[in-house]
Amino acid sequence: MATEWARVEPERLAGALAGRRVDESLLAWLESSVERLPGLANTSPQECADLLGAAMRVTINLLDSARYGEPTGRRLRTVLAQAAQSAAWLHFDQGRHASAQRHWRTALHSAHSADDRDLGAGVLSDLAYSATWLGHPSEAVKILSLARTRTRHATARSLLDVRRARALAVLQDGVGTARALNDAEHQLERGRAQSAPAWVSWMSSADLAVDAGRCWLDLEDPRRATAALEEGLSLLVPERERTRAIMLTYRAHAALAGHDVDAAVSDTRTALDTALGTGASRCLDLVRSTLRESLEPHKGETAVRDLRSYAHQRLTSVRA
Repeated sequence: MATEWARVEPERLAGALAGRRVDESLLAWLESSVERLPGLANTSPQECADLLGAAMRVTINLLDSARYGEPTGRRLRTVLAQAAQSAAWLHFDQGRHASAQRHWRTALHSAHSADDRDLGAGVLSDLAYSATWLGHPSEAVKILSLARTRTRHATARSLLDVRRARALAVLQDGVGTARALNDAEHQLERGRAQSAPAWVSWMSSADLAVDAGRCWLDLEDPRRATAALEEGLSLLVPERERTRAIMLTYRAHAALAGHDVDAAVSDTRTALDTALGTGASRCLDLVRSTLRESLEPHKGETAVRDLRSYAHQRLTSVRA
């Protein structure tokens, strides 16, 4: 990316890296580029990771070498925080959890240095989501309680509330889960009247629905889980394929809980194809565990045997 930027703004970038003042147009271009990069994650995850890494290196070099005033310094640190946060999610999706944690810590430090409280709270919510995913929901609740007190934007609060709901559902706190989901819906509605920060602009009713579906699954209410997941799938935009793969897998779990093996097989098959298209290890691991564990009690049924044979062929071809 540094090479690309050198072609776009050769004098401004080279001059700033050599110790001259950061130009306003270069800074604005850098900000918009980092905001757009996460859009590549669904179609070109490795290229996106490479570009985010380059963006972080260039921004760090500008912070170390260029001349700038305090407002520009805050904006550069915000850029670094956003790039590190996006990179952390890519590493998390690939199962590289230690690397994801390092990037989130970089993002948190940079957001704090930039005095961007909402962005810092958003990074804390990512750490909490990771904790829940990795089996530490109590830690997630503590993180989210701290983060919630630091947010200013309603959409940011909605994200924190829905992630609190996820952690509470794992802890089997049905009352707390329902309250957190209601709070998330209320804050998301309030947020529509405001311009959401770039880092949380993706948050939508579809995201709220998928997390609600997972909550009701954890609370052993497959009927409500299925309804929420079907709503989420109907609202999800086409480019959100990683989220789609996860939603389909969750709906397969709900179908199994409702004793509908054929529906579960259908959703798992589509989730597998979708996950393979994204290349995200997190999505593939979820599908694999469904095939290996959730469908195991039904392994004698023809539809399940056929699905496992199909999955073996698809996954073997990918490894080859």
